[in-house]
Amino acid sequence: MAASDRQLGATAPEIRSQPLRRAGLVATMLESYCLLWLSTLLAAILAIPIAGHLRGVFGFRLTLAPTGTASMAALIAVNNMREAAIPFLFAALTVGQRRWPLLVGDVVVAASLAVNVALGGLALGAYGLALLRYLPQWPLEWGGLALALAGWRRARRGQRDPCELVLLAIGAAILLCLAALLETYAVPQA
Repeated sequence: MAASDRQLGATAPEIRSQPLRRAGLVATMLESYCLLWLSTLLAAILAIPIAGHLRGVFGFRLTLAPTGTASMAALIAVNNMREAAIPFLFAALTVGQRRWPLLVGDVVVAASLAVNVALGGLALGAYGLALLRYLPQWPLEWGGLALALAGWRRARRGQRDPCELVLLAIGAAILLCLAALLETYAVPQA
């Protein structure tokens, strides 16, 4: 057998002169979806110690819902789309990377979504798993809100593509309409 002239050696890793790649659209959508669910879970956990007090504040009764109607579904869909419109509006208005408009957008978008998510999480923490029968729409509703949040997050990073925003808005509207139908017809009804 002949001996080879091969030697083991380590090479230094290449230093990249390019900045790290920004998160793609799909990654931003998934991160936004996870962020909404983690926020909901956090609010639910925080609500557990004060569940009795929250039940008094909310005053929900876990009883059969009235029979759903098309007008009820439309009203729910419009309300959900109003919430999703806030991030899209700020994403569409974001021009350049000026600090103040981005800060205002961050505060308004975060506040609007935080209120929605916190109320759901607090209610879940206050009423427990029995409430889940009345929330079959949550995965779709949070999906629609996640698309809106993803639009804002990409716009604030300078990745504002009008076509992408329109497609995200259409996707959010579809998910929120489906969520409204579930909220109207798939909950326990009288």
